[in-house]
Amino acid sequence: MSLLIKSPAQVEHLRAVAGEYRVLLSGAETGGRLAIVEQLLPPGAVGAAPHIHHGHEEDFVVTQGSITFDTADSDLLVPAGGVVSVPRGAAHGFRNTTDQPAACIVTFTPAGYEDYFRLIDELVRAGTSPDADTLSRLRARFATESV
Repeated sequence: MSLLIKSPAQVEHLRAVAGEYRVLLSGAETGGRLAIVEQLLPPGAVGAAPHIHHGHEEDFVVTQGSITFDTADSDLLVPAGGVVSVPRGAAHGFRNTTDQPAACIVTFTPAGYEDYFRLIDELVRAGTSPDADTLSRLRARFATESV
């Protein structure tokens, strides 16, 4: 593996049910070590309903606005500059409960879950808005369960 430098034009843009994903680094580019995805959330958007990952960890950095993170214990509003670290097996979800756009950068360790976003992009581009059951079935392919 060699040094990788990408321009903004080289970043992969994917559609989401609400908002957009930008795959900044994919597992193919990092030898599977990690993937980094920026998620753009319009006002009122659900980034992810509560779920549990068994195959990877997620680390979030809120870069714009504020994002509400749903945990097993409570809902926490995290402003820009805040971070959230989710170990395997921890229930979590997140959403933009504000009237302003929000964004976060998520690191997936190890890589692979960015392919879930590619599947969503395929459905959205085909004119389908995946429902909760469809999203749950897709997540299951990546050792993730809905709660």
